[in-house]
Amino acid sequence: MKYLFLVILPLLIISIGCDKIEQPYKPIIELDTTLFSDDVWENYPWPSFNENTNTERNVLLEDYTGHKCPNCPKAAAIAKTIEEANLGRVFVASIHTAPGGSVGFQKPLETCGDAVANPENKFCHDFRTPEGEVFGAAFATGFGFGENPSGNMNRLAVGNENVFIPYLGWTTIINDILAIANLKINLQAKSNYYLASNGAFIHVEAEFLEPIEKNINIVAYVIENQTINWQDSAGVELEHYHHHNIFLGCIDGLAFGESIGTSFKTGDKIQQDYSYKLPNGQSKDEFHFLIYVYDVETYEILQVIKHEL
Repeated sequence: MKYLFLVILPLLIISIGCDKIEQPYKPIIELDTTLFSDDVWENYPWPSFNENTNTERNVLLEDYTGHKCPNCPKAAAIAKTIEEANLGRVFVASIHTAPGGSVGFQKPLETCGDAVANPENKFCHDFRTPEGEVFGAAFATGFGFGENPSGNMNRLAVGNENVFIPYLGWTTIINDILAIANLKINLQAKSNYYLASNGAFIHVEAEFLEPIEKNINIVAYVIENQTINWQDSAGVELEHYHHHNIFLGCIDGLAFGESIGTSFKTGDKIQQDYSYKLPNGQSKDEFHFLIYVYDVETYEILQVIKHEL
C-alpha cells in the first residue's frame, strides 16, 4: 500500500461545491458568481442531469514530460496514437514535471529575455504548474516515477509494482484496462459559458453504481488543446513543435482535489460545481477539462471524463 504526505497549495482559482440533490456529503467551497454576466445570480440557470447510461470505464494517461527532454516526443507520439485509437475512452494529460519537481528538462533557459544570448527566445515558454510540482514531489518515491518520459494509466500499479512505466508499455496496459468492465462510479458534466466574462460554470454529477466505503476525491484538470513552441527531439531543437493536451493546473488549484465523501450506497449521486475564468485573450475552443474521481488511499482513478465548454 502506498501513501503520500502532502502540503496542499493555496487556491489559485475560485471554485465551488454546491448540490441540488440529496447526497451524503456537501463540500463547502465558494463560487465566483461574477462570471455570470447575463443576469443577477439568483437567476442562474442551474442544469439538471439526465440518466447516465454509460457502462464503460475510461482511462487517464498522464504523460510526465519536459520541453528539453530528448526522448519525450517519442512518448508524446505514442500517447497521441493511443488517444486517437480510443476516442472517448482514453484521455491524455501532458504534465511538465520531473521526479521531485522540475529539473533542467522543464525549466526555461536562463538566457530567456536576453536578445543577444538567446535571440530566438528558445525554450522560454514555462510549461510548469504548481500542481505539477506537487505531483513530481509526491510520486518520486514508491510509485516508480524515476525519469522523464514516464507515465501512468489511471494510476494503477502494473503487476502490483510500479504505477509509472516507460512509454513502450503504455499501449498494452491501456488495452488491458479497457477490456475489463469494472465501472464503479459514473460521471457526467454540463456547463454554462459566458462570453462577456470569458468564464464558465462546470457542473459534475458522480453516480455510485455499487456501495463504496472509501474516501473519494474529485479533481478537474484544465487542459490546453495545443500550443506550438520549442522542443528538444532526440537532440534536435524544434521551433514549431506541436505540444498537445498540456496540463495547465486544476480548476481549484488543488492537485489532489476535494473529498466528496467516504461512504456511499448504490445510486448515491453527488454534484460538484466549479467556476473558471479562461486566460485573457484565449477562447473556450482552445481548452478542455478532464474530470476524474479517485480512491485517496490507493490513488487509483476510478473514472475520468472529458468536458468541453
